[in-house]
Amino acid sequence: MSELEIDKIGLKVGLEIHQQLDTNKKLFCNCKPIENTEYTEKFTRKLRAAKSELGKIDPAALFESSKSKTIVYYANQNSSCLVEKDDEPPHDLDVKAKEIALLISSALNSKIFSEIHVMRKTVIDGSNTSGFQRTMLVAQGGQIMVDEKKVGVQSICLEEDAGKLIKDENNQRFFSLDRLGVPLVEIALEPVSGDPAFVRKIALTLGRLLRVTKKVARGIGTIRQDVNVSIDGGGVVEIKGVQQLEQLEKIIEYEAKRQYGLKLISEKINSLGTYDITENDIFTISNLLENCNSGIIKKSLENENMIKAIRVKKFSGIFGYEPFPGIRLGREIGQLVRFFGIGGVFHSDELPNYGIEDNDIQKIRKQLEIEQHDAFLIIAGKEPTLDFAVTSIINRIKNAKNGPLAETRAATPTNETIFLRPRPGASRMYPETDIPTIKVSNNELDNASSMIPKSWDE
Repeated sequence: MSELEIDKIGLKVGLEIHQQLDTNKKLFCNCKPIENTEYTEKFTRKLRAAKSELGKIDPAALFESSKSKTIVYYANQNSSCLVEKDDEPPHDLDVKAKEIALLISSALNSKIFSEIHVMRKTVIDGSNTSGFQRTMLVAQGGQIMVDEKKVGVQSICLEEDAGKLIKDENNQRFFSLDRLGVPLVEIALEPVSGDPAFVRKIALTLGRLLRVTKKVARGIGTIRQDVNVSIDGGGVVEIKGVQQLEQLEKIIEYEAKRQYGLKLISEKINSLGTYDITENDIFTISNLLENCNSGIIKKSLENENMIKAIRVKKFSGIFGYEPFPGIRLGREIGQLVRFFGIGGVFHSDELPNYGIEDNDIQKIRKQLEIEQHDAFLIIAGKEPTLDFAVTSIINRIKNAKNGPLAETRAATPTNETIFLRPRPGASRMYPETDIPTIKVSNNELDNASSMIPKSWDE
C-alpha cells in the first residue's frame, strides 16, 4: 500500500492558536517583553511532579520528572523580575491584556463569563520556574466563517507564555526568562473533518481576524499553532509548535499517514494472537557484547553503561514492518527512548547491522532463548534512567495492538512529528491561590463589542 486516501480514514483535525498580545508588558508584572542577547543572572532549579488536589499525579508531569533534569535559567533585569523567578507573588492582571482578550472573544461571538478564575496548569519541563503556567478561561462557544462554512470555537483562554528553550543537553536544560509571562490568547476550535488545505484556510482566517484588531504581536514566534489530529479508532494526538502555515498542511498529511500506518501495524499484531512481556523477558547482556565490533556498543561499554535486551515473543518482522515509507514501530520506540537521553535502540529486524555481527546475534539468541518467530530489542544506558526507558518501551509494545495512541508530539523542521510526552490528564489544573477572582463588568463587555474592527475582506 503506497498511497493513503486521506478522505477515507475518518481524519479529524482541531486547531489551537496561541497568539502573543501587544501589551508592552507581561501579564502579572510590569516587565517589558524584550528579547535579550546578554544575561546578567543565572540560577538553577530542579522540578518534580506533585499530586493534584485530589491526590492524582498528571501522566505528562510524571514523564517529565522521570528524566530528572536540572534546569538552568538565564535572566536579565530589563525583561524579568522576582515574579518570573517565582520569588514574589504575581501582581494584578494586566488590564490591557484583559481588554484585548474580551475584544477577540466578542469578535468570535463567544459567550464571555462574568467572572474569570485564574488556574495553575502543571508544566514541569522547565519552561516555567514555578512548575505551572497561569491560565484563565475567558469565553466559550462562538464561530468563525471559512469558505461559507461555520467552524465552531470551543474556548478562549488568556495565559502566560513559557520561557524560551535555549538548549537541551545531557541532564541539563537551559531557558531564558525573556518570554516567560508574556500575555497570550489561546483559541481552541472545534474539530473539523480532515482536509488539510481547509484547515490551513481556517488558520489563515483566524490569523487575519487577530491581525485586524491591531492589538497582537507580530513577527516569527509570536503566533503558534497546535494541531489535534485523530483518525477512526485512534486516540487524539496533539502536535505542538507549528510555526508557519505552509508547514501546517504537510504536518497534518504526515500525521494522518503515521496514524493510519500504526493502525495497519496494530491489525498485523492482532492477527498474531496474544503476546505478553514480563520481568522474565528482560536480560542484562553487557558481558555478551564485550568483544562486539559495533562502535556504538564499544562506546557504551567504555562509558560503563549497562546493556539490556528485551525479548518479545511472536514479534519477528513487526518492528521493521513499514505500511508506508518511514512509518514503523521500531522508529516509534527509537523516538521514545531519546527523551530519556538514550541514543536509540537496536531491534532484531534490522540486525546484523551497525557493527553488530552474526556471531553477536547468535550469542544473544542463545541467552534469550529466542525461537524462530520471536524478536528482541537492545538498549544501553545508566540506571535508573535505563529502567524508566525499558518500562516505557514495554508499555509502548503492549499498547501497539491498540493502533495510534493519544500522546503529545512536536513538529519537526522536515514537516514530520516526533514524540514529546504522554497526553496530560485532568489532574494538571488547579486554582491559583495568589490571585482573586476577576470580574467582567457590563461596561467592559459593551466596550469590547463596540471595538470589533471591520473584517479582513471589508
